[in-house]
Amino acid sequence: MDLKVAVVTLCLCALAFHATEGGIVKCCVKTRQSVPKIKLMMVRRWQMQESGGPCDISALILHVAGRRKPICANPTVRKHLKQVRLEMMQLKLGKVHSN
Repeated sequence: MDLKVAVVTLCLCALAFHATEGGIVKCCVKTRQSVPKIKLMMVRRWQMQESGGPCDISALILHVAGRRKPICANPTVRKHLKQVRLEMMQLKLGKVHSN
């Protein structure tokens, strides 16, 4: 009888752990003040983390090619990211001329 109770308890614990795993929000807890330009050039996608929700701080979450973990940056880095992306687009279009 004790073995059945232990097995049932173990199964319920495993089920509870598995069911709550999808509900855990991953938040940036600290941010970088700057990100090297080479990393900004490798950003595949980005998203904003707002402070008014499950997360305590605002952050710019950068998903960089070749990195498993995203980079948590200060939201002010967004303007640098936009500038780098603009430069890259201009280079692709041949609008930037070297001096």
